[in-house]
Amino acid sequence: MNQRQIEAFRLVMLRGSMTAAAEELGTSQPSISRLIAELETATGLTLFVRNGGRIHATDAGSAFYREVERSFVGLEKLENSAREIRQLGSGRLRIVAAPVLALSFLPAVIEQFLAAYPRVIVSLEMRSEGTIQRWVSSAYCDVGFATATPDAFGVTSAELYRLPAQCALPARHPLTARDRIEAGDLRGERLILPSYADDTRSPLDRVLRAAGAGQVPAIETPYGATICALVSRGLGIGIVNPLAAIDSNPKRIVFRPFVPQIMFRGFTLCPQLQQPNPVVQIFLDLVRTMMADEIDASGGDGHMSRPASRARKASPLSSIETKTR
Repeated sequence: MNQRQIEAFRLVMLRGSMTAAAEELGTSQPSISRLIAELETATGLTLFVRNGGRIHATDAGSAFYREVERSFVGLEKLENSAREIRQLGSGRLRIVAAPVLALSFLPAVIEQFLAAYPRVIVSLEMRSEGTIQRWVSSAYCDVGFATATPDAFGVTSAELYRLPAQCALPARHPLTARDRIEAGDLRGERLILPSYADDTRSPLDRVLRAAGAGQVPAIETPYGATICALVSRGLGIGIVNPLAAIDSNPKRIVFRPFVPQIMFRGFTLCPQLQQPNPVVQIFLDLVRTMMADEIDASGGDGHMSRPASRARKASPLSSIETKTR
């Protein structure tokens, strides 16, 4: 079995006749017939039946074609990747991330990254924690950003941040007068909490019950951005990852440190067997630098809302590029 035979078979399936396949390959119909006969001998399969002047794929031929197509899709993907590298210099950066990172923090990182590497194609997918780990372990993505402790086989992980929870309050709520919100302050309040898919929910439940604020939450959702949107509409008080506060509207929602501390964690994930990729490394260095800047700007209390008056810092890429060259 060789590539020429496979190519002839695929074109016969796609074009519906040996004559059309021969025209596309720039050869004769007898040559195509010979290649198909050789392929049938090599595989031990009857791929086509002849009926008068027409041919039809057998069940075995159709099944074999599906396998051939999978191989060709993979080959075309490799060809596209090679073309991107030739044309763009650095190819594609494939990222998968949890919503709290994909909706605000990572777009700011990508903005600075593309300012320095405008010819790189960036793909950003927002997925669940399980999907993030599966995609990274299978090397479908170059890098992942998760908020649950990684446990997938074939993944190398590192902690990106550890941030104290923030209490999200409607802007006109009486509790906004306080510098911090203690668990006991939430007794009798309508609560909007992370769902149990979030690592913080169980410790948060324990803290609230101990303070007498163990009422059933009014709303549960795994997404910090959704909690903030609901709080902004006055539907309750939320406990959120401080990254969800980035770009929030201070006229509608206010954040205060939550006591006792409940820590939100984030992780970077890379395929364990992935070859070193300087583009991925530069992007990860930029992520860590900008995360450190966000934490510094929060003053240590985890409050990360970004008012319009706060000027964006100069790009840290110059120092990163110096280190990676």
